[in-house]
Amino acid sequence: MTKRKKPNTKTAPPIGEKLLTLREAADVLRLSTRTVREYLQRGEIEGRIIGGRWRFRRADLDAFFANALRNWDFAGKNSHED
Repeated sequence: MTKRKKPNTKTAPPIGEKLLTLREAADVLRLSTRTVREYLQRGEIEGRIIGGRWRFRRADLDAFFANALRNWDFAGKNSHED
């Protein structure tokens, strides 16, 4: 008689919506795919590689947007007083 594993109660909630591709995620955020990849490398956007391709949950993109800085200081743009 084999024992069944108990279901892990600490798993993520069900997806509940379709997963987005890299292109779709970039379109949602109005960014280039290259920029989205940079955010992925820095760990600022959450995504998963499934079947060799990046997939994203809309909720993760919404969380990224909600936590993003409101004003970015690009190199030198705001470095001097007016």
